[in-house]
Order: sequence, then C-alpha cells, then structure tokens
Amino acid sequence: MRSRLHSIDIRALDWIYENLRSRRMDYIMRFLSLTGNIGLIWFLAAIMLYVTHVSPEATFCIVAALVISALFANLILKKTMRRERPFVSRDDRNTLIAPPSDFSFPSGHTFSSFAAATAILMHAPKLGIVAIFYAAGIAFSRLYLYVHYLSDVVFSIIFGVGTGILVCYLYNINFIV
Repeated sequence: MRSRLHSIDIRALDWIYENLRSRRMDYIMRFLSLTGNIGLIWFLAAIMLYVTHVSPEATFCIVAALVISALFANLILKKTMRRERPFVSRDDRNTLIAPPSDFSFPSGHTFSSFAAATAILMHAPKLGIVAIFYAAGIAFSRLYLYVHYLSDVVFSIIFGVGTGILVCYLYNINFIV
C-alpha cells in the first residue's frame, strides 16, 4: 500500500512539474507559497476582519486554528512521521525556492491555510469562499514547487478543515475564550 501511494505521489508531482511549469506560474506559485509562510496571509486576514468589524469573532478562531495547526503539524506529526521531502528522493527536480529543511508530512502551509480559511468560512461565508480558494492555491503551490507530496497536501487539507471546524465549535460553545 505504501509503495502504491508513493508511486501515485511521484506521478502526480512529475506531471505537474513536466506539464504546468512556466515563468508566470513560477512567479505565482512562489508568491502564494511565500504568503503561506508562518500563516502570514491568515494573520493579516484576522487583523482585517477584526479592524473592519466584519467578523471580530473570526479573529480569535483564525489565530487559534493557526496556533493549533502549527503545533500539531510541526511539533508532533512532522517529527513522528519523518517523511523525506520529494526533492530529496528526486534530486533532478528544481524546487524554485530555498529547499525546506524539515520533514514533508504534513504540509504546514496547507494545514494552517485550510484551518484558517475554514474558520473564516464559518464566520464570514462569502469571504470564506475566497479564503478556501486562496488556501487551495497555497496547497497547490507546495506541489508545484516540488516540496510536498500529493498525500501530504490531501491529508493536510483534511486536518486543516477539521481543526478549523473544531476551533469554531469550541468557540461557539464558549469552551475556549
């Protein structure tokens, strides 16, 4: 099962690498990935939702989702799973960014993006749809840049959505605040 999953992962990455790369896409994907660093775009979204009074309650949920996703992804899952990044096993592939030095599973960018975007969706649905699309762009950038496997991204989407829902649920029942 594991070798079959790895085969699917590599084929998907290689297809993206061989068929979708272009100068314009290189720029867009580097930009999207950069905005996902340390949840930058999501912290900015939280500030804007608070300052504009569109959804001050979403601010807390976004920040909580980001903190939980970062802790869970970086301190627990990456250190437990210890999955090598795709560019390590395929050193003939250019990452277009400085190669990350930590492990591949899960994708922290994807996990945090979907956790924050889900929190936005639950408190400001129209903006949340935009946030989900932006999160999907960040997730795809990690594949395009050859720094994560497809399965890293897919599981991170699931974890991120689950975290966003859980944080909002706990906030709404006054369990956290």
